[in-house]
Amino acid sequence: MESTLDAAGPVGLAVLALVDATSMGTLVIPLILLVAGDGGARRVAGRTLLYLAVIGVFYLLLGIALLAGLLPLMEHLGHLLRTPAVMLALAVIGVLLVVWSFHIDPAAIRKRGGDPEASARRWTHRARQAAGRPLLLIGLALLAGVIEAASMIPYLAAMGIIADMGVGLGTGALILVGYCALMIAPAAILAGVRAALGGRADRLMDRLHTWAVKNASSAFSWAIGIIGVIIVINTAGPALDALGVG
Repeated sequence: MESTLDAAGPVGLAVLALVDATSMGTLVIPLILLVAGDGGARRVAGRTLLYLAVIGVFYLLLGIALLAGLLPLMEHLGHLLRTPAVMLALAVIGVLLVVWSFHIDPAAIRKRGGDPEASARRWTHRARQAAGRPLLLIGLALLAGVIEAASMIPYLAAMGIIADMGVGLGTGALILVGYCALMIAPAAILAGVRAALGGRADRLMDRLHTWAVKNASSAFSWAIGIIGVIIVINTAGPALDALGVG
């Protein structure tokens, strides 16, 4: 039985990177900077790229640190992680992730009287304050990285895939460079569009910003649910064996 998420491989990493590319820190805030930034289009795009570079390097260093701990663990305890008991625990975690994804769905939040767009509006305010100030942009990128790191389950799942590939830390770091580059690529492309088209891109940026703010919470809940389903699928056999059902 392949280990959890092992079947995903490089394709899975690419998908997870693109899921991470839709997060608050990697898409919504850059769009805010592209819409709200003062000065010429190239200056606005340049400052947005500065923000993206900082948050990309932050996640790269975070990933390398995680791999430095995961790789020795996989080398010494990898065989234990494939036991039926552990697979059962992972299957339960997968089910809980699916349940949680429904709990944090925007419709469910509204039904409970909450506001699923509240977080996006807070970040909009922070981004508007930082726009045009390079030092504040660097601080904003680090703040977004720190706050979002704990909830970036796709990123943590990617670390698990890389650790399970059996590669060394050097190769894992190179894979992470590609992962983080793909993670910030959509927003970087939009920055390039802003620089090339100037004011002609205003309407497009406004629409994308509105869409991103409205769907940020929904994208996160879908990502959590999909990862939960993948975990359940990859652990279902051993988990049933552990329960004596298989």
